[in-house]
Amino acid sequence: MNGPADPSQGPLAPSTPFTAAQWGWLCAITALGALLRLYGLDTWAFWVDEAHTWRDATLPGEIFWSSNRAYYPTSYVIVRWLLDVLDPQSLSEGVLRLPFALAGIVSVPLLAFVGRPLVGAPAAIFAGLLLAIDPWHIYWSQNARSYVLVFLFALLAGGLFWTGVQRRSRALCLLAMLLGLVAVSCHLTGGLMFAPMIAFPLLANRVWTPRFIGALAAALLASFVLLPYLRHVPPFHEFALAKANPDLSHLLQTVAFYFRLSLLLVAALGLWIQWQERDRSRPLYLALWAILPLLALAVLGGTLVKTTARYAFCTLPAVLLLASYGCVRLHGVVKDAFASRGRTRFLPALAVPALVCVDLLVYDFHYFTVQAGDRAQWQRASEQIHDLEPDSQVTVLTVNEPTMQFYLRRWHYSGDQARIAMTPSEVFSIEAGEMSDKGGAAAWLTWHEQRARDRQRSLYVVVTLPELREKDPGRRLELAIQAGMDLVAAYPMSVGPKDETIFVYRSRAAK
Repeated sequence: MNGPADPSQGPLAPSTPFTAAQWGWLCAITALGALLRLYGLDTWAFWVDEAHTWRDATLPGEIFWSSNRAYYPTSYVIVRWLLDVLDPQSLSEGVLRLPFALAGIVSVPLLAFVGRPLVGAPAAIFAGLLLAIDPWHIYWSQNARSYVLVFLFALLAGGLFWTGVQRRSRALCLLAMLLGLVAVSCHLTGGLMFAPMIAFPLLANRVWTPRFIGALAAALLASFVLLPYLRHVPPFHEFALAKANPDLSHLLQTVAFYFRLSLLLVAALGLWIQWQERDRSRPLYLALWAILPLLALAVLGGTLVKTTARYAFCTLPAVLLLASYGCVRLHGVVKDAFASRGRTRFLPALAVPALVCVDLLVYDFHYFTVQAGDRAQWQRASEQIHDLEPDSQVTVLTVNEPTMQFYLRRWHYSGDQARIAMTPSEVFSIEAGEMSDKGGAAAWLTWHEQRARDRQRSLYVVVTLPELREKDPGRRLELAIQAGMDLVAAYPMSVGPKDETIFVYRSRAAK
């Protein structure tokens, strides 16, 4: 990792190709990334967003293509293709996640290829290692959801745009923009990648006169003023209604947790070090890539909707590249400072890179063990109901209707009556509006108990308390459940700042 004092020369130079040894390291790092993304792929339970992917893929085509989700259909197309080419009975969680895991594996060496002209070969290889063991990227690689595809195409777009700018090639820049649109087709947050690609040509090689700074400030202010009006644009309208509770603190908490504070601090150091060098175009581009999407989300999260770190997933490549550059340059400085200690000088020089890696690996260990892939145990909750009710004659009330449909009534959204009849369970979502229509939470629960008894069914309630309290702020339903139902199972889980413990209750009154 060592290099000369001037990083524009020698092995740290961005123009220096990978050596044979670095190619070997990259192959080993890619293999490690593949192992971590395939291990446990079929083990973790589906969560609500993955169940939404299944819902979209099994909906009749005309219904899906008339919905807002048709603006970003990539997950639907992938899972729908699996439905067409595979035996539906073989579609386990792991099979549905496999295409996304492959995209995550490919991203590991790709980050090194994209990063070499931006931070040099040693830092690019180290960035590949950081990505291989990054628990957040592992999580999305093991998700039947499009965020890892947003990462992949944002990485391709960002790297190709930089190459196009350096070669003064409009064709490459246009191709990068097209790849940005592909990222949007995966998820609308892929559009945040256009921010650095638009801003960099405007800011690079500019003389920062007072007039230019004023124009820039006015443009930023206008952009931030206009951002909240996204609620009126059709693709964002449904999202704005579903997340209409702005909370900037939630964005800050999730950024700190999922990006990892160690990475963010070393990335800031890497940006500062790279900014001191003669060519500031690279740190400027990486800074815009890392910061502008987060600024946009901060404005939206403080004014319009509740935003979270995963909407800024396209910025992770820039953060990793800056962090790796900080680690590599700091490694070289410390090693030179301890040159008189001979071979032992490598130990203090490895301290910061090792600490960053240990931070990621410790979370990986928990992810693959006690955290069960950072998923609440909806699968175990449904298996508990199956064990108690072998005939599946049950009614389930839940805060996570899509996931419980997947486990108890898999073909519910398809409209295929023959398949639906094979799973006689029925699942209903707990909604505040329905409780109000029935005269309150307790009356709503009593109505469902009577309905289940009339149909000779057992009634279960499957909830996580934070989500239940969002729908029932007065906790009337929670108290009614605790008073009139038996707690038959609880599955503790905490993912970051969120309590994901699942409680399974069975009614004493029904059946």
